Amino acid sequence: MVGPRVLVTPRAFLDMEGEHKHILKEAGCEVVANPKPRALTEDELAAYIPGMEAIIIGDEPLTHRVLDRATGLKVISKFGSHVDNIDVDVAAARGIPVTFTPGVSHPAIAELTLALMFAMLRGIPQMDRDIRNGKWSSVAGIELMGKMLGIIGMGGIGKEVAKRALALGMNVMAFDMQPDESFAEHHGIEYVPADELLKNSDIVTLHLDFNPETKGWLSKMRVARMRPGSYLINTGRPELIDEGSVLDALRSQRIRAAAFDLPTEDSPFTVPLLSQDNVLVSGHAGPNTEECVLRQAVKAAENLVAVLHGQPRLAALATAD
Repeated sequence: MVGPRVLVTPRAFLDMEGEHKHILKEAGCEVVANPKPRALTEDELAAYIPGMEAIIIGDEPLTHRVLDRATGLKVISKFGSHVDNIDVDVAAARGIPVTFTPGVSHPAIAELTLALMFAMLRGIPQMDRDIRNGKWSSVAGIELMGKMLGIIGMGGIGKEVAKRALALGMNVMAFDMQPDESFAEHHGIEYVPADELLKNSDIVTLHLDFNPETKGWLSKMRVARMRPGSYLINTGRPELIDEGSVLDALRSQRIRAAAFDLPTEDSPFTVPLLSQDNVLVSGHAGPNTEECVLRQAVKAAENLVAVLHGQPRLAALATAD
């Protein structure tokens, strides 16, 4: 008996060996692999999806038009923590569960946040660049121990950052619209208003979900309230900040340095910001660790099999807004 046909599009899922492939094999799935060395276009996805009972999808556009051709689809499993590339409303209207992998990337993104702190405060990129260019360089850095870290957004990632920062001897304050008082009390963290956090933090790190309410959250007014000489880290969406205001603050040294983990090569940031010597950037490095990719792959496979086996309560289900 032929098992369910499963289209798998993410190259990271296909190229890595591990438990995720065993899960699909044990469930009797017939895997149809993305034949391209890249993400599929909308037209390509529309061409491959007919006849599939399930799909594990990355960032390809699973639109209304594509779903019109997916007449036998029983489950959509997102290889990732966001489903904004999937028309969840159309899927819901057709009774197709959409699953995703929330939380698996939190430790990896928290570690990158700490890595960016170390790199900025110890001048690592500058020394590396100078020495490679034949110029001896030894930067007088700044220690993290004893510094005040202000965390904007204390969800899963913010909490992982807080635990690691406390282990390094840092002090932590936080701002969140829905404070987790139990977590704060257990770890000795104080929730404060945003303005107080910006005024008193040596380092500010943003971990907000991106939505219409948080777009441009770090506005010109809020940038002006940051402690002079402080540092800024944003491993979330670039649109959380007002680019012009941050650029002016970097040029004036009100913000001593900033670090950004850009989600795509089509970042909305412009050349003036990215050409600043006191700006450090990485390319969607937050969730991009071998361990995180494997956790994500396993969860995507488990979600898909749970729904196919009639146990959707065991899967992480995304819902339409």
